[in-house]
Amino acid sequence: MKGNWILQLLMVVCTFLVALVMEITPWSAEFQGLRPSWLVLVLLYWVLAIPNKISIGYAFVVGLIWDLSLGSILGVHALILSIFAYLIASNHLVLRNLSLWLQSMLVIIAVIVIHISIFLIELFMHSADFSAQELLGAVFSGVLWPWVFLLLRTLRRKFSLR
Repeated sequence: MKGNWILQLLMVVCTFLVALVMEITPWSAEFQGLRPSWLVLVLLYWVLAIPNKISIGYAFVVGLIWDLSLGSILGVHALILSIFAYLIASNHLVLRNLSLWLQSMLVIIAVIVIHISIFLIELFMHSADFSAQELLGAVFSGVLWPWVFLLLRTLRRKFSLR
């Protein structure tokens, strides 16, 4: 399975597609801010697991696709996710050795910083509003991180992705 790089690439792309579908799935208006950041979780895992293959370029493309699917200003999510991927890739050896619960706390902080950064850029470009529920969405992302990590690690090991 090590030589079948097309299947491995397809598996990574499929995980991003599933995360994108889960990201843009509509929720009711009162629970909209409680939605976890699925794309950030999947990107974080792949940058931690294989930073030599999945890094800033993938983050930029995922961010552009996220911008297009949300109808937001083109490049906002791409910029923020690229900076996020750079910071994670440059510190991946340290972050990998943390426990899952400590990683969950860092996921909460990272998702909060990403949401606030996107809000500030959109506020600068045009009017934007920030909901305090998005902070609870970051907490839900942190709670879901251990299960997302374990699921994607199982897939990575099954497909021998290194």
